[in-house]
Amino acid sequence: MSPQLVNKIKLLLRCKSNGSAITEFLIFTLPFFAALLLITLNVYQYSMATNEAKNLARQSLRAFITSPNNEIAEARANQVLEIYRDHLSVQDFQNRNFEIKFACSNNPCLSPGGSVTAYLRISIKGRNFKDISANTTEYVDLWR
Repeated sequence: MSPQLVNKIKLLLRCKSNGSAITEFLIFTLPFFAALLLITLNVYQYSMATNEAKNLARQSLRAFITSPNNEIAEARANQVLEIYRDHLSVQDFQNRNFEIKFACSNNPCLSPGGSVTAYLRISIKGRNFKDISANTTEYVDLWR
């Protein structure tokens, strides 16, 4: 190596950076990570809300199917929704509206071998995702 090159390398090694790497890191990468964190949290909240809606629809439909007669079937399913709502926080209770509908393949609804589908829609005020929908289908057992 030439002496001039060695001197330039020594000069560069003696120079101190006064925190410029930290500044660059903060300026360029922190906004990216903040945006990534917000997107990840939003996807997580939507996923949890969707799973919660599917489970609630399944539980309501199960209460409907296991009802002893058609007259109280829908009341039992709505009771599951009311029990769920009673366990929500005050803020969630005020911000969520539940709507459930049932569709039956046979008439009367609880005829042996027929299928019943529950359609649940949860409206959430103040979220990026306004409505969450879930549906599930079950069959009425043949030994009713």
